[in-house]
Amino acid sequence: MESIEIIVGTYENMVLGFRTVQSVANNNCTLETSFTDDAHRGALRCLSVSSNGILASSSTDDSVRLHSLKRRKEIGGVFQHTGTVNCLTFYGKGYMFSASEDGTICMWKSKNWELLRTLKGHKAKVMTVGIHPTGKLGFSAGSDKSLLTWDLLTGKLAFQRKLQDVALSIFFTPSGDRYVLQFDRRIEICDIEDTKTVNVMTMDWRINCLVLVKQDFLVVGGEDRHVQVLNLTSGKTVLTLDSADQGQSDFHGRVKSVQVLEENENSALVFIGTAQGHIKAFKVDLTEGSEEAELVLSYDAGVRLTCMAVYRPGSDTQQKAETEGQEEKQLSRVKKAKRRSDDINNEEGEEESDTQEEESTAKVGQKSKSKPKQNGKPQMKTSGFESTAQPVKKQRLEKVQRTSETVMTKKKKLKGKKK
Repeated sequence: MESIEIIVGTYENMVLGFRTVQSVANNNCTLETSFTDDAHRGALRCLSVSSNGILASSSTDDSVRLHSLKRRKEIGGVFQHTGTVNCLTFYGKGYMFSASEDGTICMWKSKNWELLRTLKGHKAKVMTVGIHPTGKLGFSAGSDKSLLTWDLLTGKLAFQRKLQDVALSIFFTPSGDRYVLQFDRRIEICDIEDTKTVNVMTMDWRINCLVLVKQDFLVVGGEDRHVQVLNLTSGKTVLTLDSADQGQSDFHGRVKSVQVLEENENSALVFIGTAQGHIKAFKVDLTEGSEEAELVLSYDAGVRLTCMAVYRPGSDTQQKAETEGQEEKQLSRVKKAKRRSDDINNEEGEEESDTQEEESTAKVGQKSKSKPKQNGKPQMKTSGFESTAQPVKKQRLEKVQRTSETVMTKKKKLKGKKK
């Protein structure tokens, strides 16, 4: 497994960072501590990491702390809210959204952490906020059992829908045509256009965490040792991941967080964090008809875990390199097309020039034939590539010669007179 950062929040007001390393003993991965932070004065509530390595953490002290995972240091905090921040989510590298129990949602510009907008519409605590893949639309749900739709370009409330229960989290599918609502013991899949529920999945235990994998799968964890991987369309269980150790039958822990890092088209890494501080990672293959999971990491952090986030350090650089490579390819194609166009234009220009030169030569020849003779001599012919100044030079030379002959004649006459 490549180097991956796993960050956990604890009941003891601590944020702990771990880095994956290869274990030589059993050829599996293990974790080593990469950093610790105790800036918060309350139990951690949620964690979120941007694609460029900015970690945001909130706790019951109503504050949001910001850390740079690349520089290993705290870079500040935002203190706009007057209640516990229940949800933090990044949109790309440019924006962060925070939803609080004070009934507001704040939109932050992550370049300088300027507060761009404060969205007010809920009459109670805001539990969660989700951003559409286009970045133009946002959904929020609160303890007032309402689902609000926001126009993020103007900051205005666009639509309001009443729910039967309090929604705890909202996720959009990568295509943006559906969204997922997490409730206490059920999950609803809704259509984005008419907001109608297209599928409902119920659980026998309380759901604590939920995350999307690819376009068609959900990973669900809660008050049970088993984590379910569900098909988003059919609602059927595809895989079951056990958060307990092998052979441990008396394990009754709670899954507090599940996170996913996608590897390729059909596989992903699923990270599980339990309340007792156990962290596990499974490599899952979601190929239709041959779904399977392999345990690649098991670690005991020794803390009471409340939330978790994962970050692949090279993801931002790799994405940037891929973007730059695509831009270079596109620029190369444009240059080649331009060169081909220039070559065609040059060829057409040369043909036109040749035609004009031939016409010019023919006209000059016709004019030289039609002009009368001067001093009994025909006028000099000129081609299209020769200078028309040559006849003028010859006339000047003849004039100089005549002047010289006149001067010599005068000298001879003067000598004759002297004699």
